Amino acid sequence: MLKIVILGHGIGSKIIIEHLYNHPNLDAEVVAVVTHPREYHERDLSLVENQKKIYGDFAYNIFNVTSDYNLPLLESIDVNNEATIQWIKSHNPDYLLSIGCRNIIKSSFLGEFNNKVLNIHTTPLPRYRGAASDSWMILNGESGKRSYGCLHYVDSGIDTGAIIAKEYYEIPPNSYPIDVFKARNSIFTNLIEQALVNLSSTSFIPEIQNNEDSTTFPRLFTPENGRINFGMLRGVEYERFVYAFGYPFEGAHCFVEEKKVNILKVEYKTDIILHTFANGLIFGKTKDNEYKVAVSDGYIVIKIICIDGVEIEQKEVFKIGKRLS
Repeated sequence: MLKIVILGHGIGSKIIIEHLYNHPNLDAEVVAVVTHPREYHERDLSLVENQKKIYGDFAYNIFNVTSDYNLPLLESIDVNNEATIQWIKSHNPDYLLSIGCRNIIKSSFLGEFNNKVLNIHTTPLPRYRGAASDSWMILNGESGKRSYGCLHYVDSGIDTGAIIAKEYYEIPPNSYPIDVFKARNSIFTNLIEQALVNLSSTSFIPEIQNNEDSTTFPRLFTPENGRINFGMLRGVEYERFVYAFGYPFEGAHCFVEEKKVNILKVEYKTDIILHTFANGLIFGKTKDNEYKVAVSDGYIVIKIICIDGVEIEQKEVFKIGKRLS
């Protein structure tokens, strides 16, 4: 029986733990979990708590693994420190599996576990390296397309190791980050099964990544990065921007005078094209009382807005002739 120590957190950890437990024919089991300190989980846990209906079964508190699965759990501020390494070694792992590990795994750590450190990265490599993925995939027009995730060796780079297994998934059209998250988290079971088969084969050759095709994007923080710039975006980019900062996050935002408004759904149209000086101007509304805002090469119809997390009617804050900024 192969012994696996998980480094990380989240629903992926639960999926792997349960799948290996329920499929003894795979001849592998999770024996321990290492995660970052509890205080660094607070933002994620708070987001999940506030959006329970949206996350549904796609959320898990890693601090429940001991009570749920009788697994030892270590909180470590840095997996590379000597105490953490020795704790991991005490469980005699055949493989270490990173699933959302917050630390960059260093060469010194890899040297202690030669060719045993693996990572599940549920966005396509090398095109989406790093931790920022869902919102950037929407911004870059990936909604409605087929994508894939990988299980790969961890080396001294960031998501640069040779690929052991791939599994494909469909990103729904008009996706919010929660939709991309759910789509890519549906592939964990097939990824681990493929990887275990490949790792057991003496003839298997992992796929070397082409670094010239790589892209890495920074993390986005909705309250800072989600402000709509009516003079910068082009046409359909408004739709992508609004979806990219939407559920489970609070939504892209703008201001009507001094009032902050979160916009959670818009529709881009081109049957009316105004001078660019009108960008951001509320110039009309539909028969359903949805307001029209001028943008480059057309306009957007605003569908859903919120203030302080509460969905409200547009007429409470919008007025024809006002500008959104």
